[in-house]
Parts: sequence; C-alpha cells; structure tokens
Amino acid sequence: MEQKKKRSTRQQRRSGLIINVLTLIVLVLVVFEGKSLISLFSRENIQERIRQEEDEVFASANLLSSESEETEAPQTGSDAESEKTSEAQTEEPETEAVVLGRENGIPDGGDAYMDIVVPEQAVALDDSYFEDAVFIGDSRMDGFRNFSGITKGSFVTAVGMELENFYTDAQIATAQGNALVMDALKNINFSKIYMMLGTNELGAYDMDAVKESYRKVLSDIKTRSASADPVVYVYSVIYVEEPLVTTGDYVNNANVDTINLKIMEMCKEEGYHYINVNEVLSDGSHSLISGAASDGIHLNQEYCRKWLDYTKTHYVPTV
Repeated sequence: MEQKKKRSTRQQRRSGLIINVLTLIVLVLVVFEGKSLISLFSRENIQERIRQEEDEVFASANLLSSESEETEAPQTGSDAESEKTSEAQTEEPETEAVVLGRENGIPDGGDAYMDIVVPEQAVALDDSYFEDAVFIGDSRMDGFRNFSGITKGSFVTAVGMELENFYTDAQIATAQGNALVMDALKNINFSKIYMMLGTNELGAYDMDAVKESYRKVLSDIKTRSASADPVVYVYSVIYVEEPLVTTGDYVNNANVDTINLKIMEMCKEEGYHYINVNEVLSDGSHSLISGAASDGIHLNQEYCRKWLDYTKTHYVPTV
C-alpha cells in the first residue's frame, strides 16, 4: 500500500514537471514570436520609409531634369531677336568726337585730350614766325627741313635719333664737329620748340617708359632756351603706309596710335601743345595717305609741303 502511494507521488511530480516544461516552452515561443513580429513590423516600417525616400529623390531628380531642359531649350526666332535687340541697346554708341577724331588721325582715347590739340587759325603764319624756333627730331624732321620749303628756323636733326640715344650719341653736325643734341642747342637762340620723336621707338615694349623719357628730354631742352617759358609744340608721330615698310613689323599704325596717345597724355600733364599733323597726312583710317612716302615712312616733297602749310595754320596766338 505504501508502495502505491510512492508511485502516485512520483507520477504527480513528473506530470508537474512536464507541465512546467511545456509552460516554459510556450512562454519562450510566445516571447520569441512576439519579438519576431516586432522585428518584422519594424523592418516593414523601415522598408516603407526607404521606398518613400526613394520616391521623393526620384521626383526631385525629374523636376530638376525638366527645369534643365527648359533652360537649354533653343530660343525661338522672336526670343533670339529680342536678346540681340537688348544687347544692341546696352552697347554705347560712339560719340561724334570719337568718330571725327578717328577720321582726323586722333588715336582712340585721344578725345579726352582734345584741349591740348592746337586748333586751326584763320590766318596762316609766314616764315618769320620761325626765326626763334628750333626743330628737333629724327629723319622725318630732317626730310621736313630739306623738302618743305621752310626758310627760317634752326634744325637739330639726325637720322636714327631716338630718346634712348639722345644723351649718348654725338649725332648733330656742327661747325666744331659732331655734338650731342644738348651741346648743339647751346649755340642756338630759341624761344619756340618744335619736336618730333617716336618713330624709332615704335618697337618699345614699355610705352609708359617712352612717355617718361620724352618728358625728360623736353624738360632738359627747355633749360637751353633763351626764354624762361618757351612755347613747346609736339608733333604727332606720322602714320606709315604699312605694305611698303621694310624696317620691321613693329613699325605699324597700331603702335603709332599707342605712342601718340602717350604723347598726348604727356602734353596734357605738362601744358605742351600737340600738333596733330596726321589730320592732313592720314587717309582717314589710321594710315598714311597712299603714295605719300616711297618707303612708307619718309614723306616726299609734296607731303612735306602739306606738313609745313599745316604748321603755319596751327599755332598758339600770342597775347
């Protein structure tokens, strides 16, 4: 009897143990499945959000693409014409002074210095005006002395004269032999200065340096004058006929305009008078009149006479 009771007790314990194990298994399954479901739901949410982000990105890309196509779309005839009209309206028209200056041999930009350009006078001078004048310059000025017909004035000229060799080369023939320009001026009584240099400087790399050299040369020449305040006339560098020039491609009219603009600036700053002889020697297109010089540089007699006539009608009246 007692044995039966023991068996019954064991069976109860086993049953209780099995129930506990089963209960534990169920609990584990419930927890595991619950976490799985939560994880599943979470993944689904994440995937859904990713899909939403992708849709937004693609939508933005399509919008940008559409805008780009609209921007790059070719203009219609009316749109293109409208744009051309707008651009044309923004371009400033050339002033009458600029156009007139170009036709008369004034370099572009020179219209700002027109107050130092000697105007034409109603009455022409006679040669007596030049009795106390000195003409200084290179071979072009030498040609003026020989072919213009001028009868008065002193000349200090030399082939190849330039600002660089002004103080170094004894290139002026005098009764005492060849002399420097400044030494030759000691024996001349003058109160008017006519100056033309620059043709031999057309190949210079620094036109501002040329301008400063010109300023110094004229300042020193003034110290040799019999007058405390001599009248200073500076001729424009004369244009060339480019197809005939054989001395170098730097001898061209673009460089002539550049150096003349620097000379005008210097005259403005120093109060000198600029004689624009290109007005009578230019063809109206920034070039020497065709046929005025057999080599494209040195004027023949006819045009040297025109140069003198121009000088006689362009002067500063005495008060």
